[in-house]
Amino acid sequence: MTRNPGRFFAALALALSLVGTSARAEEAKVPVTAADHMAMSKSYSEKAATYRAEAAYHKEMAKAYAKAHPDRKSGARNPWTVEMEKHCRAIVKDSEKLAADAEWAAKFHEMHARELEGK
Repeated sequence: MTRNPGRFFAALALALSLVGTSARAEEAKVPVTAADHMAMSKSYSEKAATYRAEAAYHKEMAKAYAKAHPDRKSGARNPWTVEMEKHCRAIVKDSEKLAADAEWAAKFHEMHARELEGK
C-alpha cells in the first residue's frame, strides 16, 4: 500500500476543523426570519475569513518548503520537504474552496434577509 502523507494530513486538518461543528449539529435549524438569515450570513462570512487565513498560512508554508532542505551533495530536494509542500498546497486548495463556498452562503443568506425585509 502506498501512503500519501500530503492527502492524509489534508484530510486530518479538515477533520480537526470539523470537530467543533459536530456538537453544533444538534443545534442546527433552518433560518426563518430576516435576523436569522443575517446571523447566518455573518457566521458564514467569519468562516470564510478563517478559511482564507488558513489558505494564506499554508501558502507561505508551501513557499518555505519549496526553498528548504536541499541535499548539500547533489542539490536534489529532500523528498519529505517535497511531500510537505504538496501537503500545504492541498490544504490551500481545500481552504480556498471552503472559503468560496462560505462566501456564497453568506451572500445567499444576506440576499434572503433583504427579501424578507422587503428591500
